[in-house]
Amino acid sequence: MSEDTGRKRLQDLSKSLQEKLTASGDAPVNRRALKTIERLARDLTGESAMPGLRLWRDAAGKFRLQRPPRNAEIALEWQRDITAMVLTAEKFGEPRRLVRYVYEPTEDIFRRMEGEGELHDDLTDTLVEYLYPEAR
Repeated sequence: MSEDTGRKRLQDLSKSLQEKLTASGDAPVNRRALKTIERLARDLTGESAMPGLRLWRDAAGKFRLQRPPRNAEIALEWQRDITAMVLTAEKFGEPRRLVRYVYEPTEDIFRRMEGEGELHDDLTDTLVEYLYPEAR
């Protein structure tokens, strides 16, 4: 391999990484996911919060929802290592439901990894199914 070819490969790698990473070394999708978690947590606890909903922030990229006396829990977590948002819902005594979402930059949404669906719509449906059955 000639020196020019090697330099070109190195420059191509550098350009590719510059497009994928910011100066801080954070992938743009990671920043977008953490921002989504933050906005959802704020929306769920703000002025227009649902009555009785409790939100626990376990980490910058994770929160859990409960509504006493409902015996259920919903968790939303950004898993950077697999680059996916993970929604888990569990009614105690029943099997846990787990759905993964990947970021779709063309539509600027987190879409379901398998099949059709979007994070915000699925979270709304999950809240109704697990914590607010009276909203059906």
